[in-house]
Amino acid sequence: MIKSKIQAKVAKAFNSKLADAVDTFTCIKEIKSGQFDYATQTYQTTKKEAYSGRGVLFGSYLKDMVKPLDYQITDCKATVLQNEVSAVPVISDVWTTAKGNFKVVNIGQDPTGSIWVCQLRKV
Repeated sequence: MIKSKIQAKVAKAFNSKLADAVDTFTCIKEIKSGQFDYATQTYQTTKKEAYSGRGVLFGSYLKDMVKPLDYQITDCKATVLQNEVSAVPVISDVWTTAKGNFKVVNIGQDPTGSIWVCQLRKV
């Protein structure tokens, strides 16, 4: 119940008060098989998976007291609603945005399980 209320209120803010801060992203990633190809020294690609979403993607860690261990000054903090992302983000995914490509370096979740906070690094 709390989760749905939070998601509804934040989604409403994304559409109104936070509309100028909200960006969209897409991710297309290759799913590799467990079979290693010794000739090319790579794993075979079995399929491609795509997902997308929206959120406040270019937040800053500069004022945060607690920063991720592998934090770099150019990293961005993305806050996205779980119900607005069509798949679960994974570390090393590359998000395509209006400001370029960003790699997901770290992922956290709020206590209610309704929001992901992702650390993004420019690729």
